[in-house]
Amino acid sequence: MTLKDIIKSVHQWLYKHRLAIGILLLYSIVAISLMAPMASSQIINGNFNDTASHVGYIAQARTAIIEGQFPLRVAPLENNSWRYPGFQFYSQLPYFIGGWFYKLVTPTNPYEAYKLVIIIALTIGGFYIYRLSCQLTQSRVAAILAGVAYMSAPYFLNNIHARGAFTEAIAQGILPVVLYYVIQCYLTGKRRYLIFSAISWFCLAVTHIITFVYGTLFFALLALIVVIQTRKTDFTFSRLIPPLQSYGLGWLLGFYFLAPVVFISSHLAISKQLNRNNPFYTNNYTPLANLLSPTSLPPEPSETGLAGTYGLHPAIGWILLGAWLVVMYYYYFSPSIPAKLNKTRPYMIALLWVFAVALFLTWSPINIWAILPRQLWVTQFTFRLLTHVMWAGALLTAYATVLIFRRRLDRRHLILGILIIVFASRPWLPAAKGTLTVDQLLQEPLFRYSGALDYLDRSPITTLYGKAELPLLHPDWTPGYSTWNTFVNHPLLLEAELRYPVWEPGENPVLFIEGEVPLENIAETATLEVHLDGKVIGSFPLVSRELKGEVPLPSLPESSHDFGLKFVVQGETRNGQPLNIRVKQLFLDGMLPKHTLIPVTETEENCQQQGVSTVCEITVSEEANIVQLPVLYYPDMLKVWVNDKGFNKIFAVYYRDYNLTGLDLKPGTYTIRTTFHGLAWANWISGLAWLGLISMMILPNFVRFKDKEGRSQEAEGRR
Repeated sequence: MTLKDIIKSVHQWLYKHRLAIGILLLYSIVAISLMAPMASSQIINGNFNDTASHVGYIAQARTAIIEGQFPLRVAPLENNSWRYPGFQFYSQLPYFIGGWFYKLVTPTNPYEAYKLVIIIALTIGGFYIYRLSCQLTQSRVAAILAGVAYMSAPYFLNNIHARGAFTEAIAQGILPVVLYYVIQCYLTGKRRYLIFSAISWFCLAVTHIITFVYGTLFFALLALIVVIQTRKTDFTFSRLIPPLQSYGLGWLLGFYFLAPVVFISSHLAISKQLNRNNPFYTNNYTPLANLLSPTSLPPEPSETGLAGTYGLHPAIGWILLGAWLVVMYYYYFSPSIPAKLNKTRPYMIALLWVFAVALFLTWSPINIWAILPRQLWVTQFTFRLLTHVMWAGALLTAYATVLIFRRRLDRRHLILGILIIVFASRPWLPAAKGTLTVDQLLQEPLFRYSGALDYLDRSPITTLYGKAELPLLHPDWTPGYSTWNTFVNHPLLLEAELRYPVWEPGENPVLFIEGEVPLENIAETATLEVHLDGKVIGSFPLVSRELKGEVPLPSLPESSHDFGLKFVVQGETRNGQPLNIRVKQLFLDGMLPKHTLIPVTETEENCQQQGVSTVCEITVSEEANIVQLPVLYYPDMLKVWVNDKGFNKIFAVYYRDYNLTGLDLKPGTYTIRTTFHGLAWANWISGLAWLGLISMMILPNFVRFKDKEGRSQEAEGRR
């Protein structure tokens, strides 16, 4: 093929798809305009949201890509570079795309890569709402307006600008793609739609679990109502098979990601948070007046007139609300609707119900969550359900436009409609606010308190180890800013008793403590007391900034199964707050060699990162048999080789408030290599599913090619 032929083919393709390209261009312009609060390339928008954390994720994703991670699993720099699996448990696809953009497109600025991913998500979300609306209403003008309405929905803009909820915003861009292909599977049953549907489900699953879970539920509600409406006229159970197959295949494709979330999450810090937080008690963000508000206002009064999270003003938006009301009126009170809408009338009623149910749960006037399965509490905040108000409302916008204007829709309506929708979204574009620069972030591109604690393994302590740093937080703590402060500054939390298992006979534990005392906050004199099961076993006068001492632990009654340690300050502080002693070391010694560590502070000096593996050269002595590696522990998700031989006997060894990987080795010198691999069986399932999907894509084309080649040879033989 000559260059002229290639140019001609490209020209023909562009001409054939000129309408779709034009609409994509329009949506790209709208998307860029909606990113106005992030116009700066150097100052990151948002002092109080999570944007900086997600930009840090993208910076670390690039490092992970360079390491050779595929798929992304661990954040190379987070939590002391001890291989924190933020990508494995939280999200993969947005950071994978963002990491590649940062590597190839914006190599000096991860914030630009971050914005580029959001612009693409906005554009794709709008385009697929357009495609589905066009199919449902047979009106291109109405469909284009529906796409713009989706892109500019208040909650979409809240996630982008107020909350900095990057992965949820990307999921909102993917959700219409999933819905479009699910419906195509149902209507046609064609193999290509089944493949696209499975891939889109996979993309949603590895982007945002909450949107995946609730997208499943609300799509199921939509399907149920459509089936009820068509059960006597246009329904057979066989039509449900392709969408269910695509959903199941999507699960299998993403099983390497979903299986750890399902089976390992109970060990993680975030599990405490999810089991406690009834979403009903977050509906203070979503009073009905604010949900119906035509402008962006905080849900509660404050001294400054600002919401606790600047710009977070969840609302439906009058475009979507008006669409629901218009369709409701025409469906129930108008004598007729346009003939071209009769065929998709079941979808119209289904969308009305999805909108109403999602809005009711968002407003949540009664504690319906108390009777729903606890697993649904994963949504945490009721305003997250506005995502499903959005897509239902956007599709209803197309219906409402056709119902109002009938056949009179033309370009004037399109232009005026776009202007009205975009201007109606203006209040949810908050004034840019921030001080953190990209250069400052790149000096330390970490997640910090947003996400750095959620996925730490918190399996309970069952064995006491000598020289292992003791926890500072209660076992029931939940991730948040205060606990992040404890992780960073290591303050000794006073007045709380932490319980530990008893030591073995022959061990004589001694408590060692070293820290820094804020003398300026002590009113007169103060003493730090160490209590064991309510009895004082040692005390230290707080007279110098340096605190250093040791306390032998007394013998315990033979019937004891555990014991409690508590630290109490006797004395007053100047500000009336508990005295936070910054702990440098807090550990027990005097244990048997089989329970004594070579602590991570020593092993880390002899370890280095080689690609995706942590490689350590360790010498084990007679005095300490347990090697504490600088690798976070996750059951069944690590591969370890000792002197190039597989080693399966790894276990959790606590380090302050989470667990590191421990090995019990005989005295000697070892080369230890550790790789975070995920769940092997889940990886195999996903791998086989991807092979099956690729086979579905390739084999039919290969068969057609062979048939065509055979017919050509047969024809040649006849000649």
